[in-house]
Amino acid sequence: MDDKTFRYKLQIPLIEKDYGNNAVEVLRTCALVAEYAGEHTPDQNKAFQESVGINPQVWLRLLALHRDDRLKKHLEHLPASYTTLYAIHRMRDEAIDAAVQQGVIHPKASSHTILSWSKQNRQKAGETIPPWRCLIVFEQEIDREDLGAMHFRINEITREYRARLVSECDYIQEDPAIDNQKKQIIEELENKVLELAKPFYERMTEHERHNAGALLLENLLHLDVMTFGWITRPDADLNAKAMRHGYTPAYIYKFALEFQKTDSRGQRFNYKRRLKQLAEKQPDLKELIYEVLETYMTV
Repeated sequence: MDDKTFRYKLQIPLIEKDYGNNAVEVLRTCALVAEYAGEHTPDQNKAFQESVGINPQVWLRLLALHRDDRLKKHLEHLPASYTTLYAIHRMRDEAIDAAVQQGVIHPKASSHTILSWSKQNRQKAGETIPPWRCLIVFEQEIDREDLGAMHFRINEITREYRARLVSECDYIQEDPAIDNQKKQIIEELENKVLELAKPFYERMTEHERHNAGALLLENLLHLDVMTFGWITRPDADLNAKAMRHGYTPAYIYKFALEFQKTDSRGQRFNYKRRLKQLAEKQPDLKELIYEVLETYMTV
């Protein structure tokens, strides 16, 4: 295959941001990227990236996926999303094996589910990721508008690595007592969520469990709020049409759990706001919602 034909074959998936319909096709695209990168100079690679409009970070991720031989061992379980594949790539060998065995990794799994499960798995193992503190020194004064623009641009980069910028005044190192208290609250909420969600889980078919990435009851803890709300929806056969899209107490406690698990102030604010909105839309849950807000979501 000459260079022109090869470039054309690689351009289509990169320009359309459609790397494949399944994991095999995505990894095949990654192999083409690696082949091109290996046969051309850095300047030629940069020019090609610009011509197809691909972010250099995405290019590097596709190369990393190609080099990860572990993925080839679990092809039948892997999703087609390159972002989800990259989340799996960042996991340790034993974590990947456990996630496959528990049904967390499957063809329709999302990157959010994988990252949430990985974070909780590390927490249970007593692993924590220490913050990396850095000092930015300015050679001249910077006004508020430019400072805000700089923060935005830095956060654009840090999000690529699942991190965030925290200013010095916002940085508070939690002491062990507070940390242990938080773990106890999370454990209490996990038990509550599983207790309330169990009847809904038991009525699911094997096909539904597989599609949701919940082959085990405990997998419900790692689902995003939207998927969890769908699984624990009221049974349409037992409820009036107006309640067909309603929510249950399990959904409320799931919000509290996600609130406790995140360190993002913005995310916490959104969880509280969404529950208050739900209290107005679904009055039967209003009393429970404000009880949960007061008990678990006052931070």
